[in-house]
Amino acid sequence: MEESLESLQKLHKKFLSAGLLLLLLGFALLIFKPIGKASIYVGALVFALAFIPLEMAKRTARKMAIIAFRGG
Repeated sequence: MEESLESLQKLHKKFLSAGLLLLLLGFALLIFKPIGKASIYVGALVFALAFIPLEMAKRTARKMAIIAFRGG
């Protein structure tokens, strides 16, 4: 299934924004500790989970680069 560069770019933006938002949320939980001692554990978990969409964004960017270099 051949995906176009435009659809991959939209997908990349979605993954990247989701990952960066989760990173920001994780850092905010770690720094401000709004729910007390549990904020450290929840923030660390959210921070770790943020790498999933960031990895998907990296893979999508790699696929976009391959398509762009092939001229398709």
